[in-house]
Amino acid sequence: MAGVLLRLAHRKGKDMLESGGPCRMRVDHSSARKMKYRDRDKKRSFMISMLRHPTKRVISQYFHFRVSDFKEDPTDENFMQFFYDDPFHRSNYYTKDLTLNKIKLKTGNVTKIVQDILDEYNFIAITERMDESLVVMKMLLGLDFQDILYMSAKKHGSFTSGEGQRCIYIIPSFLTDGMKEFFASEYWKAYMAADNLLYDAARKSLDNTIESLGRSEVEAQVKFFKKAQKLVSEKCADRTIYRCNDKGEFVGIKNSTCYMWDIGCGYECLNEISLENIE
Repeated sequence: MAGVLLRLAHRKGKDMLESGGPCRMRVDHSSARKMKYRDRDKKRSFMISMLRHPTKRVISQYFHFRVSDFKEDPTDENFMQFFYDDPFHRSNYYTKDLTLNKIKLKTGNVTKIVQDILDEYNFIAITERMDESLVVMKMLLGLDFQDILYMSAKKHGSFTSGEGQRCIYIIPSFLTDGMKEFFASEYWKAYMAADNLLYDAARKSLDNTIESLGRSEVEAQVKFFKKAQKLVSEKCADRTIYRCNDKGEFVGIKNSTCYMWDIGCGYECLNEISLENIE
């Protein structure tokens, strides 16, 4: 999603701004409250975020940073140590990150907190329904398919760049029996109650938006978009250069075809690709 938005900022900024763009956007992990997004100009901004299933997010975070990056053995003991090291980033992370208000989840009205988040954001995408989310965003903003094309990055079984000039092999995540038991526990469900509520509400909101746009029309456009993405894979895979190649060698940002880090990669090819012959 970040890559799509970054490319969109460049494509639209070139036509909309006297400077030739790009439009301003943020790509980092600062909280909305810290960034004071409550004070944004709502008429001149479009606030969007993305949610992944809360449990899957924690699993991915553990395997990316501890297992892939720090080469830690994915044992039950090591996972629990990770869990207790910094509980803020694992307890209702999304709710704390997206809210624009000072909140108290233990004593506050969680339903109202979640609803306030939904009311403030123009759109919230769902990671597990990425293509569907992108098509809905396209329809809401009056974009074309060319605007939302993307090349995937940071896939399991490939390399991504870390601090300095290191290349990190992304180890596929899995669950031990102990992890499965932990994530199925009532403790975990209560621990992530706000994020689970927010995630479910965002999924329902996406469904409601699809119904308002016309489900048959959305499904038809998603079908076309998947064909477009298949063409992207065929035409742009060999032309896309990431900061780390498939041998785990660091080639650098200057030699890559990404806007920044491993985000917005292959943009030159994506800008040139034609979708006219897709049926």
